Amino acid sequence: MKKLILLLLMFMPLLFFSQENIGLSFKTTSHDFGIINSKSNTKATFNFTNTSESIIEILKVHGENRCIVIDSLSVKSYAPNEKGAITITYDSDCKGPIRKTVSVFTSNKNNTISLKLIGKVVD
Repeated sequence: MKKLILLLLMFMPLLFFSQENIGLSFKTTSHDFGIINSKSNTKATFNFTNTSESIIEILKVHGENRCIVIDSLSVKSYAPNEKGAITITYDSDCKGPIRKTVSVFTSNKNNTISLKLIGKVVD
């Protein structure tokens, strides 16, 4: 009995601490527009790969702001190892500092991603 318990204790860390990829892996989760002139729309593209072993669906990409336009083509299912991109256009009529967060909701509840946009729009 002691040997069985010892054996279980040896393998428990493997069960609880295994490093399983759980979803979308982004190359970067922030984009710095720098200083941009007004009246010129600018885009940020966030590239990612489905690093899990199952299909993951992007359910919603949400950024609540009139200055942000999110390309809806990225809202779909991605097979394992499939690559994709989320393109966000920032309307530079919105003058001043850019400090925005866009949330990516996936079918994997443990894998909500925050994408950050920073920069400044000047006249």
